[in-house]
Amino acid sequence: MNTTRCLLRLGMASLLLLQAACIGSTSPARFYLLEPLAEVETQQTDSSRPRMILSLAPVRLPAYLDRSQIVSASDKNTYRLDEYHRWAENLGDNMTRVMLQDLSVLLPADVVINSTLRAKQAQLRLTVGILAFHVNPQGLAELSAQWQVSRDNEVVLSQHSSLRAAVNGDDMSLKVRALNQCLNQLSRDIAAMVKLLKVD
Repeated sequence: MNTTRCLLRLGMASLLLLQAACIGSTSPARFYLLEPLAEVETQQTDSSRPRMILSLAPVRLPAYLDRSQIVSASDKNTYRLDEYHRWAENLGDNMTRVMLQDLSVLLPADVVINSTLRAKQAQLRLTVGILAFHVNPQGLAELSAQWQVSRDNEVVLSQHSSLRAAVNGDDMSLKVRALNQCLNQLSRDIAAMVKLLKVD
């Protein structure tokens, strides 16, 4: 009886040590954030005129992106969730903040989130829906988005943007950097179109 108990205890101890070794060898997850444009040309505006207010709605994401894991396309109709490379915050919130900062320096306007009090005074309102945001099997970062600008509850601009950027390596930080370039370029494209709109 004592021998059996000793063997059982030794077996349990060995199992626990094996589990601890497996856990100890697991790589920790790495976390990433998208960043706004580092350098842009400051808009030259007439300081005597009141600045336009642009209201930005929170960026909408499809369900496949609304998660912490970074998503990559591994084949046609096949996607991979990376458990060890994750977004440091909700991706939609991160994209909204980046676009808010980008547009604030790209446009001669005060850009505010649509839930703020100042948003009620906005001359233009921008909504952005992300359709795709991942690295494809060919190693290109892809961003596809549908966006609209409204004035007085009337849509005055509706566009679809498809952007790509090369990934210069297999490291996840390089993939995120390429995705970041796509998002910053989307902000540039939107700003260029908004500048063409007449605002009283």
